[in-house]
Amino acid sequence: MADTKYVGKTTRSKEGPRHVTGRGHFIDDIILPGMLHAVVLRSPHAHARLVSVDSKEAEAAPGVLAVITPEEIKRKSNPFKPGRYAAGLKRPIPEYATAMDKVRYVGEPVAAVAARKRGQAEDALELISVEYDPLPAVVDTAEAIRPAAALLFEELESNLAWKGSLHYGDVPTAFKQADKIVKEKLKIHRYSSTPLEPFACIASFDAASKKLTVWVNAQVPEVIYDALREAFGLEDIRVIIPDIGGGFGQKIHLIRKYVVIISLLAMKSGRPVKWIEDRSEHMMAAGHSCAQEFDVEAAVKKDGTVLGLKFKEIDDVGGSVSTLTIHFTNKLNNLSNTYKVKNIFLEGHSVVTNKCPVVPNRGIGKPAMCFIWERMMDRIAEELDLSPIEVRLVNLIQPQEMPFTTPSGNIYDSGDYPGLLKRALEKIDYEKLKEEQRREREHGRLLGIGVVIGVEPGGRNAARDMAIFPEMKETPGSGGVNGATVKLEKNGTVTLFLGSPNCGQSHETTTAQVAADILGIDPEQISTSTPFDSDLAPWGVAAANSGNNFHLYDIGAVHGAASRLKEKMLALAAHVLNARPDELTMSGGVIQAAGSPLKKVTFAELGRIAYGNQALMPKGFEAGLQTTFYYTFPHGEPNLVPGPGGLVRAQFTFSAGAHVAVVEVDRQTGKVHVLRYLVVGDNGTVINPDVVNGQIYGSAAHGISVALGEGFVYNSDGQLLTLTLTDYGKSSTVETPKIEIEHRPSPSPFTTLGQKAAGEGAAIPSPAAIASAVEDALKHLGVRVRELPLSPEAVWKLIQESGRLKDQG
Repeated sequence: MADTKYVGKTTRSKEGPRHVTGRGHFIDDIILPGMLHAVVLRSPHAHARLVSVDSKEAEAAPGVLAVITPEEIKRKSNPFKPGRYAAGLKRPIPEYATAMDKVRYVGEPVAAVAARKRGQAEDALELISVEYDPLPAVVDTAEAIRPAAALLFEELESNLAWKGSLHYGDVPTAFKQADKIVKEKLKIHRYSSTPLEPFACIASFDAASKKLTVWVNAQVPEVIYDALREAFGLEDIRVIIPDIGGGFGQKIHLIRKYVVIISLLAMKSGRPVKWIEDRSEHMMAAGHSCAQEFDVEAAVKKDGTVLGLKFKEIDDVGGSVSTLTIHFTNKLNNLSNTYKVKNIFLEGHSVVTNKCPVVPNRGIGKPAMCFIWERMMDRIAEELDLSPIEVRLVNLIQPQEMPFTTPSGNIYDSGDYPGLLKRALEKIDYEKLKEEQRREREHGRLLGIGVVIGVEPGGRNAARDMAIFPEMKETPGSGGVNGATVKLEKNGTVTLFLGSPNCGQSHETTTAQVAADILGIDPEQISTSTPFDSDLAPWGVAAANSGNNFHLYDIGAVHGAASRLKEKMLALAAHVLNARPDELTMSGGVIQAAGSPLKKVTFAELGRIAYGNQALMPKGFEAGLQTTFYYTFPHGEPNLVPGPGGLVRAQFTFSAGAHVAVVEVDRQTGKVHVLRYLVVGDNGTVINPDVVNGQIYGSAAHGISVALGEGFVYNSDGQLLTLTLTDYGKSSTVETPKIEIEHRPSPSPFTTLGQKAAGEGAAIPSPAAIASAVEDALKHLGVRVRELPLSPEAVWKLIQESGRLKDQG
């Protein structure tokens, strides 16, 4: 990468001032003339038939202008098209914005009311009479797949809604050649990212022009755009996405249901309608991460080399089929983790239960894939009487092997995985810690050190799922496309128009740094147009605040658009200054001829010419100084589209990080205290250290909290017991350790600036790091950690159970 003035540096935040001074602009800040307020009626039952819904009293209530029931939803809207994650269904299941003939989870939307005031809408909601015929709830996957279990979807004839498998390499031979087969059963629970701002949207419909405009805090505009187009058959749809109070995958999928409901209320009432979800609604029905169970086998040699890996996965996908395979297919993104194993077999089972449907969540299946690998590395070390560090080092891909092609078709662009691991051990002073652990154990202190490593894939390939579903009738596209527009204004300032919404990851700051370096100006002279507006933004299929897309598609698009603008500005300046473009330099808002200090033109002067003085433009020059660039990844082949054997580039860039967790376990209570947490990471070229560190802090904090107890709990009737943040168990800042960070970048040879992903990274290995550390603290007591979360109660039970086993022994 060429020398840069701003890329790689910490610059003043462009978003920060407006947020800390209360000038952020969120959905609830928007007020439209005549706007109504909506509330949603939800099912109190986990499983029941909908016998009848009577809304007459509600419709007559004071202030009420519209009520929507399942009958009207079915009559006035179409079901959502089965997406790529429902492609494996035996037969299609129509899914509407509300429940239809039955409800399948507590909190499933049944009806909605729009009134002049929210209080009036809430009062009217209580007047809707719903007759339910309760059915047995199915909340356990093992119970759900039994022949006698109550069926969620009778059309499927089973609660095992999908089963599939993939294999890479020669797995049978790998297992025949092994010196030992190491087996383990592992589990990860349901959890969420619980964003500060729940779902929110406003809909406004112009009946004369048939134009529907929605303001929504969604992460992926395409999901909303397509859902509305499919539901209503409309072509003129405008999606506006203002500031978002956190997304993390939570605001990608189920939010589309509510946008359709609120849009229908707006159409029926003839007024704009606003809906703001409350926290309890969000906890019960906005989507959860998937609970997953794994039967894992590793074929290993005596020195710890892994010849092959097999795992069977059971996913509890809740009460919907629309995200049936999302957590399984995402394991293709980091299937090999950081290891050079060549033979892998994976088998997936998606089981529907009477729980909230699963949705993307920071990492979407990748934390579980890392958990599998890192738990197995520790178990292999234990069974072979080797150091867990030694086992990892013998299996890690070496830096001289980069770019490295994995057995599933991913191409790791760059990295020094042994270097990351060794530096983490050095920085944490591993040997000294192990000695302290031995010494303190003699005094009854339970200290543990967990060391893990993981890749962080970035830049999603839309064709990935075709590796599992080659028979897809409607392909989801391939690779990714997203755009950016850069404009030199008449006054000499520069404006960016991005193709993606921003959920708080400082997109305005980092894109300004990239454009500033190209145009030779200060980032303060660049403004970013907000909010995202589908009528104006240069967006494509990769316009998504998800999948770690921003670093690849948005940065690539901004770089391309700014470079094009620079070329155009130099062409106009060369004509004005009677010079060649290659004789000109661009710095500080001035274009100047080399060696001629008086031969110069300012950006503002150039702007006035481009927008108002045709006589000074060269012949054939397009007036104006605005350029748009749509970025596609130029190194997408081979395996851009899945080939024979399911080989596919699931994602295009691969960051990595070595994590070390140091914990102390309270023997009496089971409480785990994280004493230190270190990340030594490779995110390629770091555009802004503060921004990348912020992503690492947040994702590590979430992953640690997930490991230590946050999560959803249901009773046997399918009732959610963790409706509040207190019950849910989110870690506070007091319980969150200081995250120590060191960067050891290996720039990508494939990306515009060498940049790689940073948004999900620390959330992927951190649950495994905590599990490894807790097991290390308790291993001498006979404890083995096989599942999350490690709440005080769970750890206490592990300690008690190990004591009973020792007594029996």
